[in-house]
Amino acid sequence: KDQERLLRHRYLDMISKELEQLERTAEEQRLLRIDRDERRQREYTRKKLTLRRKIEEEWKTKEMMLLTKIGEDVKREQKIEEQRRKSREESDRKKQAMLEKKMAYHLQKMQDTGLKDDIGRNGFDYRGQNGTTFE
Repeated sequence: KDQERLLRHRYLDMISKELEQLERTAEEQRLLRIDRDERRQREYTRKKLTLRRKIEEEWKTKEMMLLTKIGEDVKREQKIEEQRRKSREESDRKKQAMLEKKMAYHLQKMQDTGLKDDIGRNGFDYRGQNGTTFE
């Protein structure tokens, strides 16, 4: 009986040790699995943040390129508008000069016609622009 108890005790000890070993192994595997999951989650988060930063940088670059292009377009439009303004001013000056020449021509023509009429009616009595009388 003692030997039987001893064998049972050894058998129970072996089973107990085996269970403890299995529990330790299971706990180690659980901890490894948790660690692996945490690392995987950190890596996923890191990749996600890296991708977000990359996308933000690309958008900033595109935005800057667009703003630069808009700025260039605005400058070009200002230059074109300035050229148009100068062209209009030059055209207006030319029209004004032409108008003044025409007015001077017609005024002279009217004065010449008036002088001829005056000479025909009053002899040589003509008063010029400066008030001098011609006879």
